Amino acid sequence: MVISALILLLAACSPTPIVVPSAPSTNSNSPIPATPLPQEVIPTTDIQPTPTVINAPDTSGTLWLQILLPQDEAVVNIPQVDVMGSAPAGAVITVNDDILIVGNDQQFKTTISLDEGPNLIEIIASDDKGNEMSILLTVTYEP
Repeated sequence: MVISALILLLAACSPTPIVVPSAPSTNSNSPIPATPLPQEVIPTTDIQPTPTVINAPDTSGTLWLQILLPQDEAVVNIPQVDVMGSAPAGAVITVNDDILIVGNDQQFKTTISLDEGPNLIEIIASDDKGNEMSILLTVTYEP
């Protein structure tokens, strides 16, 4: 019972499916030879990053910014990273040197190159009313 609970706990924490073989019969007096049963695959769910949500400091509350990727203080082993998020349709998003206009789906995405070591990513959202807000993330590239 304890082993089954441990296997389920490990499977829940694992990012990939765990294959758990069924235990063959150990009874040596059995007239039927022990053959392993089919293996059971225990699926797991992917861990989703927690989005960063910043509410606008303006009194109208119309400007907001949500960053889905990357997570602040992430460490990556590839020389580029996708910056994905959402903001009100029509907002102007600046990611370091890239300028984007948010579409009707309220989503934006760009890919930026990283230098080896820590990289600062500044994401600025602004609207046509002059409201502006920003998020500063650090992503470290370790090849």
